[in-house]
Amino acid sequence: MKLQAEPIILRWSDLDPNFHMRHSSYYDLASQHRINVLHRYGVTLEVMEREHFAPVLFREECVFMREIRPGDVVYIDFEFTQVSEDRSKWTIVHEFKDERGKIKARLTVEGAWIDTKLRKLVRPVPQVISDAFAAMQLQDGE
Repeated sequence: MKLQAEPIILRWSDLDPNFHMRHSSYYDLASQHRINVLHRYGVTLEVMEREHFAPVLFREECVFMREIRPGDVVYIDFEFTQVSEDRSKWTIVHEFKDERGKIKARLTVEGAWIDTKLRKLVRPVPQVISDAFAAMQLQDGE
């Protein structure tokens, strides 16, 4: 399920000495984007804290294809490319694209949900996660 792309705004701190986007900024921006998407579908930080669950990452990898420089208009999107049947494990791909749709970078994240008290993977997932995934699938189908 692929969701609508959102624009990103580069900050001075996102740049490296070569005046293009610093490698770690891709990870930071993608992480914030994931949290923003979850929040939009009801999986807020407050809900996660109250229900004692959070996302946990197993692998995160970024492939850099083209520079992102100050003043570039760039969008980041969010797509679940794999989701386990019980929704406990997932793979998300973020693509950083310019105004013409050219891919600047592709960041892939594999993760799951963890019980923050027990420090173990969550199965079954809380209802709020199932509801969010269902809402995301509906939006993707529109």
